[in-house]
Amino acid sequence: ATKNFIIASYAIVTIGMIVGSVLGCASLEGWSLGISESIVTVIVVGFSVDYTIHLGHMYDHAAKVGGLISRIKQSRYALLKMGSTVLAGAITTSGSGVFMFICQFTFFNKMAFLICVTIAFSLLYSLFFFIPLLYLMGPIGDVGSLTCPSQVSKFRKCQFS
Repeated sequence: ATKNFIIASYAIVTIGMIVGSVLGCASLEGWSLGISESIVTVIVVGFSVDYTIHLGHMYDHAAKVGGLISRIKQSRYALLKMGSTVLAGAITTSGSGVFMFICQFTFFNKMAFLICVTIAFSLLYSLFFFIPLLYLMGPIGDVGSLTCPSQVSKFRKCQFS
């Protein structure tokens, strides 16, 4: 979404930390890796990406559209434009998971646990790791952006700016 390899690298690290933390919690619960856990792990990765990517996109958007060219201003812009949306998404998704805790099927209990834990870690890492990382070491302006104009043949490689 950002076409910026620095933001993408930070997002990959953040998502890896989220997935590792969630699977670590599952391991602490004593779960072995079975069929249902394997299915849910794919969903965990999907949930982990959401908030981090939204905030990263807004950080990049601040420079390209907002004209903001400082890490502090870009981080603040990302939080102001997307922070409430991320928080609302976390509340509604966790709310859906909470209702599955009352189910009697083990799969739904595990799913509820993984949804709530994933959302908690996603919110925690995206707001308190990813954004501070961008605040301290995020790209400024077009640094790290990959440019590949639409007029250029799709077989040519994109260039770093």
